[in-house]
Amino acid sequence: MAHDPDTANWFKSLLISVYLLELVGASAVTALGYVACRILQIAWIPSAPLWFAGYLLIYNLDHLYSDPADNLNTPLRFRWSARLRPCRSVLVWVSCAILLFWPLVTGRLWLLVPLTVALSVFHFYSRPIPSTDFRLKNLSYVKSLIAPGAIAVVLVLWPVLEIGRVPRQKEWLVFIWIFLVLTMNSLVFDYRDIIGDRVTGTKTIPTLLGHERTRGLLFLVAGALVFTTIALSWLGLAGALMPGALSIGCIVLLLSLRFPMQPVLLSLLADLLLLLPAIVELLR
Repeated sequence: MAHDPDTANWFKSLLISVYLLELVGASAVTALGYVACRILQIAWIPSAPLWFAGYLLIYNLDHLYSDPADNLNTPLRFRWSARLRPCRSVLVWVSCAILLFWPLVTGRLWLLVPLTVALSVFHFYSRPIPSTDFRLKNLSYVKSLIAPGAIAVVLVLWPVLEIGRVPRQKEWLVFIWIFLVLTMNSLVFDYRDIIGDRVTGTKTIPTLLGHERTRGLLFLVAGALVFTTIALSWLGLAGALMPGALSIGCIVLLLSLRFPMQPVLLSLLADLLLLLPAIVELLR
């Protein structure tokens, strides 16, 4: 069969759209929550739709707002912003519907209050608060840790507290592990954005440290992540393949920082690190 350029271009456009609409990121975070709940022996299905929809809602709302640094940091997303705007709007409404009806379906009406508060706060991640110029993104340097910390709380501590369990050593170990995985992801994204963030005055840990020292910091975070994964495996909480898989994932990600790479490809590698634990858990 002859190669059909129209089909190839359509398929390429589909893959780009799926990634830029945050469907990969939402799936990766949901998969990470699945692993955390499996390790802690907590049902993950009651929380999974909220994780997925919440991520889609927050990040698509964020990308509906044009950040001044996007043209430099993520040129592909910037070029596709107008084309994807209708799809983003649809995903925002669908995500809102899931976040509204899933607590009703599962009989957890109380969730509507914290969900509304959390989404209202993160709505101003890239958008300035009305009558001010302040955005959460403007928080000096700690911005690099806000998203990993918030997501780790939602993926680990929220399911633990919801079933009435008090977090103990095992729960805190899993929380630290998930936080380290997410921090690797977040720092790589901020490393990618150093040039644009410096131009627009957004202060992140990588803009403070620069490229070389940020790579050193990522090496330390990767070491802590591998050490924590070994501890989980030694305690029988994670499979024997988990330390090796995450070690390889971290090595590939760290090596990729030393070569010129398209921002979207670097972002994809960072998101694939989030999927690795779920892949290993399914093979277990």
